[in-house]
Amino acid sequence: MASAVPDTHGGVSEDMSDPIAAYTAELNAVCQNLQAEKSDLESLLVPILGKRIPRQQNFRLLTQSWLRLKELREIQAGFSILAGNDPEILRLIEQAFGALQPDETFSFDDARKLIEQASRRSLEIGSAPDLAARLRAVRAVIAAVNLDYRCAAELYAQAASTPGLSVPLQWQYQAQRALALEDLGREFTDNAALEDAVDLYETKVLALAPRAERPDDWAATQHNLGTALGVLGQRQSSTWMLEKAIGAFEHALSERSQDRVPLDWAATQNSLGNTLGILAQRHADMDMLEQSVHAFESALEERTREQSPQDWAVTQNNLGAALLSLGQRKKDKTILGQAADAYKNVLQVWIRERAPLDWASTLNNLGTTLRMLGEYRKGPRTLEQSVAAYRSALAERTRERVPQDWAMTQNNLGAALHKLGERQEDPQLLEASIAAYENALREWDREQVPMTWAMTMANLGAARKALAEQLRDVGLVRTALSDFEAVAEVFRNASHAHYYELATEQVAKMRELEKKFILARET
Repeated sequence: MASAVPDTHGGVSEDMSDPIAAYTAELNAVCQNLQAEKSDLESLLVPILGKRIPRQQNFRLLTQSWLRLKELREIQAGFSILAGNDPEILRLIEQAFGALQPDETFSFDDARKLIEQASRRSLEIGSAPDLAARLRAVRAVIAAVNLDYRCAAELYAQAASTPGLSVPLQWQYQAQRALALEDLGREFTDNAALEDAVDLYETKVLALAPRAERPDDWAATQHNLGTALGVLGQRQSSTWMLEKAIGAFEHALSERSQDRVPLDWAATQNSLGNTLGILAQRHADMDMLEQSVHAFESALEERTREQSPQDWAVTQNNLGAALLSLGQRKKDKTILGQAADAYKNVLQVWIRERAPLDWASTLNNLGTTLRMLGEYRKGPRTLEQSVAAYRSALAERTRERVPQDWAMTQNNLGAALHKLGERQEDPQLLEASIAAYENALREWDREQVPMTWAMTMANLGAARKALAEQLRDVGLVRTALSDFEAVAEVFRNASHAHYYELATEQVAKMRELEKKFILARET
């Protein structure tokens, strides 16, 4: 009933007495990728770990925080002109940015307090509105680095409302305010924050960037609006938010042409592809899936490996997911082969040493693609490659680090071994399949995730049935019968009529098989 599935989420971070020590491999990888000081990253990681979020998300947030810190360090020069001849403001700003440098005096708290003093001073002496607004924006960035997105949004709102500020700067700070709310909503599942971001884009940010006067700012706002709508739409059962997101991306593309702003055009094509893919899954719409594939392929015209390897890898990964879904629905081995090629492309950039968990996630997805492709190819080679991909993924997806991802890949490994064991008529492969399913069930508990448990238990029962048939083992048949009876009970209690019917059919088949084996033994 259940089968191998592509990766969609991460495991929960462990609660350890020395949390930083548990992340040495990932920290080293991020250091290498960003050319960052390890001491910076360790300081930034502490508040992230306090959020108890999936491990892969930790390092996405860490990258974002470090990029914001880098931005802070690079904007000091612009304050000299804005501060004019006031030595007190210049002194406070210099000290604040000194507190942000990578040495023993590094302190976000000190930097924030000094910027607050400079901000008060600028208001007392009636400094230019650009300076007062920019000081508030610096405080907002500091808040965002420390994951206080609500505070960041409020500070950006204050910056935007500075009397005398130009309209383009009002737009900039309101847009950053909306982005802070969007970050809060996306990273911490705060739908109210996402709704606030959408409302802000629609009622204030777009109004500050009329299309006729500032088409690039208008298009950027439409793109960001589409992103917020897309995240919110994924979390809702209705599809109208996703449909609105597609409309926003299409508006952005009406100004973001490939010839004029190729990388912005590619970014919006990539986002459009993602949203089309999600909506296509909801509607089981293959035409829309093909549109999603086309959008990703368009993005890759500009997102080349040579010019932007990380963006190229992200879009190749998205393309792989869309092709996998399309190939599965069409039962088309050519499309599945293209999906496998896309994931192999990703692995050229997301290498184990520099992105261990992304590398493992891609191998999991490649394994799933190869397993499906192996069903259409004669011989064991493609299925063996699927098994190898899953086992490689488990080298980084350990139970200790990412327990939910480990369970997912164990389930997927079980599916590949199951198929290979049946094709090869090899009991050892089926035994390995059973062991993999049993591993997955060590994390997927019946009480906590009953549907996931039941799907995996159904897979386990099917593998035991296949092994029982090869060995003609009535004891295994009885164990499989118990598996399917438990599965049927979960589906009945959950009112999943279709799955309950499938499970009861398996119960009946197990009973018939049990009778058959008993009769054969007696005769």
